[in-house]
Amino acid sequence: MNNRKLWILFAILFFIGVSVGSFFFFRKFTLIEKQTANTSIQSLSLESEDYHTLRMYYPVNNRIQMIEKRLPKRTRQISIAEAVIEEFFKGPGNGNLSYIPQNVKLLGLYKDPDQILYIDLSDEFRRNFQGDAISEYLILKGIYDSLVSNLQDFQDFKILLEGKETETFGGHFYLKYTLRNFLSNELKGENIISDE
Repeated sequence: MNNRKLWILFAILFFIGVSVGSFFFFRKFTLIEKQTANTSIQSLSLESEDYHTLRMYYPVNNRIQMIEKRLPKRTRQISIAEAVIEEFFKGPGNGNLSYIPQNVKLLGLYKDPDQILYIDLSDEFRRNFQGDAISEYLILKGIYDSLVSNLQDFQDFKILLEGKETETFGGHFYLKYTLRNFLSNELKGENIISDE
C-alpha cells in the first residue's frame, strides 16, 4: 500500500510539474509573439511617419488621373513643392501614355511676398512638348492640381523657362500670367478631380 501511495504522489507531482512547466513555456512563447507584434507595429508606425503621400494629377488619355505616391517625408512647403514637380515630370508610370515632356529639370523654386510660387523649368519643357491644345492644357492643369492638393502656403503658381517669363510652352496658352488665371474652374470655386 505504501508503494501505491508513493506512485500516486509521484503521479500528482509529475502532473503538477508538467502543468507548471507548460504554463511557463507557453507564457514565454506568447510574450515573444507579443513583443514581435509590438515591434512590427512600431516599425510600421515609424515607417508611415517617415513617408508622405503625395496626390499627383497626371494628364492621361485626354483627362486628368490622380495617383498617390509615397515619398520620404518633407516638412518645409518649398521642399514638398520640389518633390511634387520632380515627381510630376517622372510621369505616372504603370505604362500609361502621358503627354508630359521628357527630361525636364527643375532649375529652382522662388516664392514672392504675395505667396506666388515661381517654378523655373529647363527649356526641355518647351522643346520636348509634342501635343495639341488639349494636351498643353492638361499638363498645366496637372501641375496646378498636384501643387494645390499638396501645398497650403501658396496662393498661386507661375511657370518660368530657364529663369525667364515665357509667353507659352506649346503655343496655345499664355504663361505670362499665373496658372490660376486661365484655370477658370478654380476661380469659380469648383474642384473637379478625376481619381480613376
